[in-house]
Amino acid sequence: MPKFFVALSAALFFATSAFANVITIKFEPTEGDAVSFAFDTEANTSTNLATGDAGPYTFDEASNTICGAGPDGAEVCATFEGPAGDPTVGQSGPYTTNTGASGTATVVSIE
Repeated sequence: MPKFFVALSAALFFATSAFANVITIKFEPTEGDAVSFAFDTEANTSTNLATGDAGPYTFDEASNTICGAGPDGAEVCATFEGPAGDPTVGQSGPYTTNTGASGTATVVSIE
């Protein structure tokens, strides 16, 4: 599982990657409903696949944290554990957010 986070980091945040422009991640919190986001590394935007809401995201490689705006406009950040490598569909691992939520994130697709 720790490889997932490095993979996620590399995939989402190195827009120079020739093989992946959009990576879809499903976030499954320990409490509440799952949500999937498509991260477009060329446009540097994330899109909530359920609602279509899109906005910019940032990634702090040092802390392995991705941030974007939540539905109410407030910043929401998810921190992933572990180091990264090349992502593959099906990789998963734990995350925690700045709002206190936690769960498992899974790579659903890489395009």
